[in-house]
Amino acid sequence: MIKIIGGIYNSRVIEAPESLTVPTKARVREALASALHNDVQNGIVLDLFAGSGALGIEALSHGASKAYFVDASKEAAGVIKKNLATLRETRAAILNKDYMEALDELSSIKFNVIYIDPPYAKKEFYEESVSYIASHDMLACDGAIMLEYEGDLPYLFPEFEKKKSYNYGRTKVLILRK
Repeated sequence: MIKIIGGIYNSRVIEAPESLTVPTKARVREALASALHNDVQNGIVLDLFAGSGALGIEALSHGASKAYFVDASKEAAGVIKKNLATLRETRAAILNKDYMEALDELSSIKFNVIYIDPPYAKKEFYEESVSYIASHDMLACDGAIMLEYEGDLPYLFPEFEKKKSYNYGRTKVLILRK
């Protein structure tokens, strides 16, 4: 179980898929809500590798106008659907597909915030998704990309500026902007 930390769903509890190995910690979600508050307000959010949907649901809780949840796992998509139904949230869409297929389908949308939180061992997913987002101009001009990872990311992401980075024990967060 995961507790929403702020906004209209403050203190509401959502489920996590049993197969989800590392849900985003509450203190990380709280820091992101603070750091990306202005970006999220009335913005369109993409929660890539959504898992429980906690990041996208936090964004909706803090005023996002729409959130897209992407996860290849049928279990995760089912849990996200259940979490959204429990909250009676209608400003959302779930794509139960591979992240590259989903990015292809969503490539005409300009996102204000994009959360990228794949399984930490899949380092290539970071580079592939950020490169796709850049080459298809999917980030709004004042938007932000959030990468959550462990260890080091060997990529420089030259298409974007590194704006902020945070360390939460083994978990690291990098925020990129145009």
